[in-house]
Amino acid sequence: MPEPQTLAESLEQYEAAVPEDERLDALHRLFYGFYGRIAIIDRTTSELARWARDDLAFIDNLTAPMAEALRDNALHVGQDLFGARMRAMSALRLVSARMAELRARGSEPAFTQRWALAFDEASETVRAYDLAEPGEHPDLPYDPFSYDPAAE
Repeated sequence: MPEPQTLAESLEQYEAAVPEDERLDALHRLFYGFYGRIAIIDRTTSELARWARDDLAFIDNLTAPMAEALRDNALHVGQDLFGARMRAMSALRLVSARMAELRARGSEPAFTQRWALAFDEASETVRAYDLAEPGEHPDLPYDPFSYDPAAE
């Protein structure tokens, strides 16, 4: 089988490898796996911003032009991280749409994934949040069937 070229093709191959009666649960785990990726990106972006803002002053022998170059490079890395975040959000949207297609109308399926990772800005850490407690984290998508980042 050829390597998938698109995210949709990758998702199709992933789904085909999972027994039909386990697909919705597997997609649920995948959905929150991608959200875990966003948590890592958000944590990394926060740390990068803090480093560029606060830590450069403590580098021995750092000249003003070198500090400016480091800040510029940090900005470029931040832009790359933003692109990675957007790709992860696209994956979430795709997985969410597929989950909605597989879900039996009016059903409330039980899932094995109980916790999701998200970045907590206040503590500057990645934490696990109970999916049975909607609202515990303001940005965490607690309804994986209707993920729409544009709706926020």
